[in-house]
Amino acid sequence: MDIKILDGGYSVQLSTHINTETDNGPLWISKFLATNPEAVYATHLDFLRAGADIIETNTYQASIPGLMNHLFITEEESINLLHKAVELAKKAVNDYIKETMGDDSVENKNPMIAGSCGPYGASLHDGSEYTGAYGKSTPRETIIEWHKPRLNALIDAGVDLFAFETIPCYQEAEAVVELLRQYPNIKAWLSFSCKKDSQNIVDGSNFQEVATRCYKKALPGQIIAIGVNCLAPKDVTPLLKNINRGTENEFIPLIAYPNSGEIYLPTKGWTKDENCVQFESLIPEWLELGVRYLGGCCRVYAENIKSIRKEVNNFKKNKAMMH
Repeated sequence: MDIKILDGGYSVQLSTHINTETDNGPLWISKFLATNPEAVYATHLDFLRAGADIIETNTYQASIPGLMNHLFITEEESINLLHKAVELAKKAVNDYIKETMGDDSVENKNPMIAGSCGPYGASLHDGSEYTGAYGKSTPRETIIEWHKPRLNALIDAGVDLFAFETIPCYQEAEAVVELLRQYPNIKAWLSFSCKKDSQNIVDGSNFQEVATRCYKKALPGQIIAIGVNCLAPKDVTPLLKNINRGTENEFIPLIAYPNSGEIYLPTKGWTKDENCVQFESLIPEWLELGVRYLGGCCRVYAENIKSIRKEVNNFKKNKAMMH
């Protein structure tokens, strides 16, 4: 069973390298590509040392119009900054490979780089990435044209695959699949933002129906996984459990990278949820459901990625003993 370990919450790990707030401002953490590239590089390296097979570029919030507007730079400079995001990730990978050469205990010998693509709504700065409300009013072509320049820049810089993440509405998911069909050699995963304790994406549409429809509409093999990110660990299983149930359908690889399960309150920031189930204890059931890509989102540190890898290895060992 080939299971790839992803990185964790980029913002929270980045915060261990800088003396300033990471989460404020319209560009969120992508501003550090311009202001503190050393910290961006160090954060990638932390996740690689923790055992990540795939690290994501620091480009979730970095659209070309957004970089131009908020850093007051030209289109060309914005594209160069996206290239720089990939270069920093590549440098971390190359340095990690050199650092671990000859060490047979290293499991992530050939890490990959995924170009992180947050949703269109994140560029609107009106909170609509949490509701997907813009899906109804925004033409599909607008969403496609917005994603395209970032996609092109990240392809030119040489990412291995793409992470279209925290997708809040079916219209954007379908737009992304249509866009990807224009790039037959590109591989990507689609990960959705879903309602708490529900079967639905945050826009109210059924997660399983939308996700499987997108998977099947894509070019064969183009979508490497579908799934969920940035939700409480306890909400993962209810969303994923029926996708691979029954043998009449083809197996669909799943991806899950939940947050720590803490609750975000705008006035207080992150607070512990007393009913929070420990992330690691749920990993075996996710792997049984077909999760093949596993990592963390907000509030998941590099240390937690080590624990995730350990849990995955225990699961594989137990499976091998049973056979």
